Amino acid sequence: MHGFVEVSDGLKIHYVTIGQGRPLVFIPGWTMDTGCFRENLGPLSGDFRAIAYDPRSHGKSSRTESGHDYRQHGADLAALMDALELKDVVLLGWSAGACAAYSYFEQFGYGNVRAFVNIDQPPKAAWDRPDDWAINSPEQLAQFADFMASPQREEFSRMAAPTMFLDPPVDAAFVEEFVASSMSTPQPAASLLLREVNRSDYTETAREVARRLPVLHIVKEEHGQAARRWIEANAPRVELCVLGAHMMFMEFPAEFNAAVTRFINSHLPPV
Repeated sequence: MHGFVEVSDGLKIHYVTIGQGRPLVFIPGWTMDTGCFRENLGPLSGDFRAIAYDPRSHGKSSRTESGHDYRQHGADLAALMDALELKDVVLLGWSAGACAAYSYFEQFGYGNVRAFVNIDQPPKAAWDRPDDWAINSPEQLAQFADFMASPQREEFSRMAAPTMFLDPPVDAAFVEEFVASSMSTPQPAASLLLREVNRSDYTETAREVARRLPVLHIVKEEHGQAARRWIEANAPRVELCVLGAHMMFMEFPAEFNAAVTRFINSHLPPV
C-alpha cells in the first residue's frame, strides 16, 4: 500500500507498507527512493510489516527549501513513526540512510527501536588511513561532492549505477531508474546532504547504539575486512554480514532477506 503522511512544516512523506507484525522501516540512501527496496518489502512482509519511505525532497515526498541535513531527516523519521503509530521498530538504513538513523538515535533515543540494521555505511565517511572502514579519502570525497554539484551530475550518476552491483553489466532499465531517482532530488538539497554525509563521523553514536541494541552491519565484499576490524575494535557484539556490492539487497535479495530475518528472529520475540 502506498500512502502519504503530513508531518512538521507541511512536509508530506510518501511511504510504502506491506504485511503485518513487527515494523521494519527501510531508509533509502542519498537521492534514492522506495523503489530500491522492491525486492525486499514483499518477501519480508510474510513475517513482518515492511515499510519504506522517501525522505524529504526524495522520490514522491514533498520538495522543501530547508531541512536538508541529517538532523532534520532524523526528526522526519521520528515524525513518520509517530504518524504511522509504529512501535518496537527495527530500523534499516542504507548508505546515507544510516545517517538519518544515527541522527534519530542522537535526538530521540532508543525507547521505540528494538534493533538496527546498517546497510553498507561506515560510521565515519572519510578515512584516516586507507585500510580504515570508510568511503574514501577526505580529498576524494570533496572532489566527488564538487562533481555532483556540477552540470555533470547526471553523467556521473549514469557511470555510478553499474558500480552498485558486484557483477556488471547491469540491466539498462536499472541504470535509467537509478539515474531518474538520483536526478529527482533538486540540486541544492542533493549537494547539502552529500557534503554532510562526506563530513560525517557517527563513530561514538554507532558504539552507543551497539551497547543498547542488537545491531547487524551488512557490508559489501570490498569493505568486509575493514568492517570486521572496526567491529572488533569498537563494538564486538555487533553482527556482520558480508554480501555483494553497495546494492546487495537488490542484486542478492534472497540472501539479504534471509540475513535480516535470521538476525531479527535470533534477537527479538515475535509480535
